Amino acid sequence: MENSLENVVLGTIKARRSVRAYSPKKVEEEKIQAILEAAVFAPSARNGQPWFFTVIENEGLLEEMNEATKSIMLSSGDEFLESRARQENFHVFHHAKTVILVSGKEDHPSAPVDCAAATENMLLAAKSLGVASCWIGFAGLLFSSPKGEAYRKLLQIPEGYRPLWAVALGYALNYPGEVPPRNRNVVAWVR
Repeated sequence: MENSLENVVLGTIKARRSVRAYSPKKVEEEKIQAILEAAVFAPSARNGQPWFFTVIENEGLLEEMNEATKSIMLSSGDEFLESRARQENFHVFHHAKTVILVSGKEDHPSAPVDCAAATENMLLAAKSLGVASCWIGFAGLLFSSPKGEAYRKLLQIPEGYRPLWAVALGYALNYPGEVPPRNRNVVAWVR
């Protein structure tokens, strides 16, 4: 559907897709900085800004976190998680060279919502800069496990913050072009 109000922001929103296959090329630091800048400009309740971001580019650590998370998934008792972890080519972070872990203040009631807004800003900023991304919900599993505290310390996550999810960043091997169907029967107008 063509829209006369279309602009660069709306175009970026509509063009962004989750990418699960990345090239070995690393994302340039200035682009990561710009993506993080977009995150900290997200709206937050009472301007609480209850987020903390950890940029992980250590490939050995990412692989270790992948294996630990897959192990948790395999013993979770959740059929979906177990089947995903058993898939031969499954990698929690999709082999991205850069992963940004998003943590929220534990004592801030709107931290998950505020961190979600910051995460969406990162995804859209990445797309606008030619960087592919994927929101990684599985990452939170590791930090709610017995190994979680050790990883919190290793990743220098401040006391009082809980890792929620992550964002994988990289350059797409094949950027998904097709738009999945959208349910447009989700709006009521009250006038």
